[in-house]
Amino acid sequence: MRRLSLVLAGIAIALPLQAQIVEVLESPVKVTAERRVSPAGRAADIRVTLQYQGQRFQLDVRQRANTWEDAGSKPRLAGWKDGFLFVRDDCQVADEAIRPWRCVIDHVYSLVEAKDGMRLAHLGDVFAGEDCADEPKIGCSLYQGVFTDIYDRLENHSLAGRADAPALLTEMRMKSGELVVDLDETWGRNQERFSAGERCLAASNTERASQCTEGISPRRAYLFNAALATYTKRDHQLTRIRNNARQALCDQQTEDACSEILRASALMLAAIRPGEKARARNLAPGAGAPIAK
Repeated sequence: MRRLSLVLAGIAIALPLQAQIVEVLESPVKVTAERRVSPAGRAADIRVTLQYQGQRFQLDVRQRANTWEDAGSKPRLAGWKDGFLFVRDDCQVADEAIRPWRCVIDHVYSLVEAKDGMRLAHLGDVFAGEDCADEPKIGCSLYQGVFTDIYDRLENHSLAGRADAPALLTEMRMKSGELVVDLDETWGRNQERFSAGERCLAASNTERASQCTEGISPRRAYLFNAALATYTKRDHQLTRIRNNARQALCDQQTEDACSEILRASALMLAAIRPGEKARARNLAPGAGAPIAK
């Protein structure tokens, strides 16, 4: 097998197209990757090892083949941005109808202060971001110290179709060596979508066609807005949303049918935990905690 060295953060490299072993050398964290190419050649299964002093992390990820095979550009298996180390992981589902919201993610690591000095910590994983999902860029989810992710706990909920399920954008900051959701930032981040939903829900029967636009229906507006208010603990706004929802969702329904719609919606909203993070990508032992000291 051929070997090569890849130095992150802007240092030029030479990458053989068929390289199977990649040593990623970066101070203070050493990143080593072993590549296994799928028979179709469209994806690469990669075992990544992170080494910092006496700590050693190991995780298995997938990346698109063009990330590695384009000799004219530097492949971005991993990289640094604003003091955070990102490692790309792609679920490799091409069908948009079944592709998870958080298909392309970045595992995030950082050096944090501990009692015995600086330690490398796994902060979790975040959605790679629309600008990064199809291109080998690093850290699109991070802007001015805030990580943007997708709350995907309701993505496949049994009481709401996938098209109606609310996909809230969450805003997180690092606190005490972990990513923590900032509820105020999250509330503000979703205001454009929330305001559009409020206009739809508050519209009269004659105005609804002009106010419920860009794929927003009264049902979608109610589920998204109620989920956001629940997730960010906005009780006053949640009461207003529910009052508007009865008229918007039930104006052409019998009382029994209306009650059933609202009951099912309430059960779904009851599954929301304010400040809860998205579902973590399943990792082998050692990915989130050092496997050696």
